[in-house]
Amino acid sequence: MARDELSFLEFLQSFRRGELISEADDQFGELMEAVKRTGGKGDLTIKLPFKVNEAGQIECVPTVSCKKPRKPLGTGIYYVTAEGRLTRQDPTQDDLFDEVGARRERSDN
Repeated sequence: MARDELSFLEFLQSFRRGELISEADDQFGELMEAVKRTGGKGDLTIKLPFKVNEAGQIECVPTVSCKKPRKPLGTGIYYVTAEGRLTRQDPTQDDLFDEVGARRERSDN
């Protein structure tokens, strides 16, 4: 290989004075932190699209993308009222506290 020819690793390291590797490294760190925190899985993608421009040169505009796992929000349990609205209280069951309050009111009278 001639002195000015780049291997794949040299290309990655030298692209925009290390900007590509630096960006990938930053996103890699964020990904590892998210994987550890959530116990989920993710991926890091480096795309290297090459094309020949009008001057006959090879152009590359790489992208680095990261899909981090997210901690699930959990399940919310709701009921639907006769009017089609959501509620946390089961409309088919009496409220224990309303029942206790009604008993107190009857005993006070």
